[in-house]
Amino acid sequence: MSNSELFTGLFDLIGYMLTSARGLVDEPRLYGPFRLIDGASRLCDLLIQEDDENREFYVAMKSKIDEKKFTVISDTQSFINLMDDVVIDFTRKLKER
Repeated sequence: MSNSELFTGLFDLIGYMLTSARGLVDEPRLYGPFRLIDGASRLCDLLIQEDDENREFYVAMKSKIDEKKFTVISDTQSFINLMDDVVIDFTRKLKER
């Protein structure tokens, strides 16, 4: 990925975060965690292209998030479990560093 593509991806992520923040003023309570989880998936997507050393971790994290993030709509407990799982995964990776 070129620097231009990376900066475009980061710019788009900032736009997503800003419009999400504004939208959350009037949206249901669980939209906040959903938007943060979705933002993490988007960031993983950028890092997959840039961080060879940790690519496998980002691919696994993004896949796990994308597979279950929409359970926020129909199965709140599954969505909460997803958040717990990715926090545990991230913590394990953090301990390796």
